[in-house]
Amino acid sequence: MDFRVLALCWLLGLLPHQARASDPLDELTAQVYQAPTAALAQISTLEQQHRSQRTSDRDTLRTSLLKCQALLQLGENEAAINVAQLEEARAKQLKLDHVRPYFLICQADGHLGNNHTHTALPLLDAAIALAHRYQQPQALVDALRLRGQLDTEADNYASAIEDLRLAIDIYPDIHHQAEDWIWPPQAYVYATMGNLLHATKNFPQAMHYTEQALHSPDAKGKVLQVILLNAAKIALDNQQIDYSDQLEIQAKTLLPEINNPIELAYSYAILASIAFDKGRIDNAQEYITISMNTFTQQNQTAALMRANRLLAQIRFAQQQEHAALSLMQAAIALGEQLQLSGDLEDFYRILSEYYAEKGDFKAAHALLLKRFEAAKHSYEERSHARILQFKARLNQQDTQQPQDMVRAPAATSPLIWHWSYGLYVLLTLALLAMALWYFIDKQHHPKVDPESPAPTPSPLQQLEAQLSGAKQGGYPLALLLLNTSQLRHIDLAILQQELLAKLREQDTLIRYSIDEILILLPHTSNKGAQQVAEQLNAALQPWQGTHGVNFGIAALQQFDTLASLIKRASINQLGKIKGADHKQHHGSPAK
Repeated sequence: MDFRVLALCWLLGLLPHQARASDPLDELTAQVYQAPTAALAQISTLEQQHRSQRTSDRDTLRTSLLKCQALLQLGENEAAINVAQLEEARAKQLKLDHVRPYFLICQADGHLGNNHTHTALPLLDAAIALAHRYQQPQALVDALRLRGQLDTEADNYASAIEDLRLAIDIYPDIHHQAEDWIWPPQAYVYATMGNLLHATKNFPQAMHYTEQALHSPDAKGKVLQVILLNAAKIALDNQQIDYSDQLEIQAKTLLPEINNPIELAYSYAILASIAFDKGRIDNAQEYITISMNTFTQQNQTAALMRANRLLAQIRFAQQQEHAALSLMQAAIALGEQLQLSGDLEDFYRILSEYYAEKGDFKAAHALLLKRFEAAKHSYEERSHARILQFKARLNQQDTQQPQDMVRAPAATSPLIWHWSYGLYVLLTLALLAMALWYFIDKQHHPKVDPESPAPTPSPLQQLEAQLSGAKQGGYPLALLLLNTSQLRHIDLAILQQELLAKLREQDTLIRYSIDEILILLPHTSNKGAQQVAEQLNAALQPWQGTHGVNFGIAALQQFDTLASLIKRASINQLGKIKGADHKQHHGSPAK
């Protein structure tokens, strides 16, 4: 079984229930991840009670949401999708739009389990937009985690790390949500970040985040078992052989707690992969055989395909070449049936390397050509999915801001392409770009007078330059975001002058949009930014009226872009607004 399958497993995190109001559905939320079979039985009992007695729409929807997640945990993707589609439509009909992102996430996860990435991506983007709009950090964290996991599998690491860092940063906000629905446990958010760093070969940092997941108090039952297997593979790649063995033993002791056959089969498949990597061929064969029997019985075609691949590698290691080639052909047939170009590329790689070692270079070359075609199709599929995703985000931006306002573009990064096709495309694009630039430069641009002054960079370009300087110089930098929608626009010019008078010479203030002001503070930590915000609040007092105005604060991290820094400041600001609203309506801190 491919290690990437492990990244598709749900992970659990920390929620201090002792600080929250007692609610049986809260405890059931944790059980959905830790013991999904038992949780599903309880959910069925609740559904029977709802049918026999009057139940609020909220409790009915939340029970359905928990059922949807329990089905996902048990590998019942189609059933989960059906529940999510029905209940999302019901929430819309009841005008409970703030509940819809949770069911969209469940649908997306189900489609990912069925390898339907094109269907899942727009659902995730829609869920993130709704979670932002209706201030649902529980949904936002889960959607960001899932999208970061998906981008990791697609080698789109820059986008993945932006989503996962944001998910980690805003996770504490789920404790301030007025209404609980369902939330991803924090240990799984950490583990997903560990998987990303493992994919980028940063094994020590991958182990660091995985350790944080392991030490979460909510890492119990299935959750702990999944993370232990994850940690065993990462520790092995981090050259911690003895530690990897210890983690593997701990994971095996928890196998009896997984009483669902499909989930048990996935666990054995991962154990087989670990044993194979450690050279324990007989153990690997034993584990993968157990998995394959269940995958066949349960009609888990994609899992069976990957298990065939691993068993073929085991047969190659045992010098059983005829059996190995037969298994590889079976895996290829399933890959073609499911149209999984990424898996096919890997299968052709294994076979081409085998024939090259045998000296059959004609066969190796033919398989390399097939590998190239599979890589090409894989890239085209990912590129198409990305284009759809970016179009969806642009459409959301167009509907959320005035047409005459120009915002900083969202940070994007191209996919890390397969070397053969990617190199070809990059060279072609580079040559075309150079030719186009040369033509435009010669035909449309007059010669520049060397004595004429250079054009003044735009305010956003100045901010980008300061971010770049802070990263290169290794000094702290913070950003303040002020939402001025509660202030009179006629007062904003005077207000900006008041704010500027209280800032340092090196600080930068710009009008980012109609209702937003950005202040960049070089050589300033997060704590220093909080102190600056307190000082600036005094200048805001005459214009605030009955509405409070909060600064959103974000401190620069190494992977930040201007867009991600602004996004985190916006989330920080929303958290303060929600906390203030909760105190106003409930008279006490959020639960």
